[in-house]
Amino acid sequence: MNMAKDLDYDNPHYCPVYKRVIGIDLCYDSLCCLNGDFKISSTPELAEIENIDEARNICKNCPYSDLS
Repeated sequence: MNMAKDLDYDNPHYCPVYKRVIGIDLCYDSLCCLNGDFKISSTPELAEIENIDEARNICKNCPYSDLS
């Protein structure tokens, strides 16, 4: 069973990068920045993240990052 199909992409959820519940827009924007589609600076909330490389790995492994 695909775990991503069981996720609720329409509601706020806990983000392991920010270590708090975030909204779906911030999740998507952060994902796009952390995977290289957008500049990191385009999402101001990412400025609170000390280690962007670690955040990239965390985001990559988060089930919400699988948009397929």
